[in-house]
Amino acid sequence: MKTLLYSTFFALFISLSMAHAAPAPTSGKFWKALNHKLKKSGANPKMLKHVYCFLKKGQQRSFEFKKPRSSSYNNRCYKKSQYQMGSNATFAMIDYTAPSKEKRMFLVNRLTGDVKSMAVAHGRYKSGYVRRFTKKNHNSVRWAKYFSNARGSNAPSSGFYLAGMEYRGKWDRSLVLNGLETSNNNACERAVVVHAHKMVSDNKVYTMSSGCPMVSKGNINSVIDALVGKGNTRDGLDQAGGLVFIYGPREAAWPEDYCGEI
Repeated sequence: MKTLLYSTFFALFISLSMAHAAPAPTSGKFWKALNHKLKKSGANPKMLKHVYCFLKKGQQRSFEFKKPRSSSYNNRCYKKSQYQMGSNATFAMIDYTAPSKEKRMFLVNRLTGDVKSMAVAHGRYKSGYVRRFTKKNHNSVRWAKYFSNARGSNAPSSGFYLAGMEYRGKWDRSLVLNGLETSNNNACERAVVVHAHKMVSDNKVYTMSSGCPMVSKGNINSVIDALVGKGNTRDGLDQAGGLVFIYGPREAAWPEDYCGEI
């Protein structure tokens, strides 16, 4: 009788515990809770809808990376023509429709629902610094208005990416980005990578990049560790890393249920 009572109590305890646990990551309830948390973090909820759509359709498929024109980029950008999304629990969203004085980059753990927000810089487009007031198409430190996929443009590029390998470059730890769309598929050859810069703090940006999403020195390790794929600069990328979504004016005009060029 005691055994039966203990078994019944244990089953009831487990049932009640599960009823109050966080909803499963695949459930609509989980994504609704995540959406609420992102709103509180200042994120645009429309970004999450596009990411959810992309993850749902793209998890089991392969993506083609554009081969660079120069073979000198092959080790970094192109080992095999197609890759699947990595098994990383974290994806990143960057809202370039928001000003740089706001935390507009969000690292989201899709297993736990944890969200880490931070400031991130954008590219300056063609203007440079000296002649930035004489060019029609230039970005300011605060706003990203002009986007381009062209080599040498110094512009930000929007759309969906898969993170690639880590390498040590001019800015120390850097994370390769592989663009999946016609809006960003030159990113790797353009050396559009995630790296740190001393003029970016956790809360604010004080400079522009040559097209790269730049974060603070205090945040670069957590970003790369969460998103990096498997590979090295000697052997090339073996497995792609986490999803990165850069949201710009083009994406702001998308219907909410659009998944990108998937």
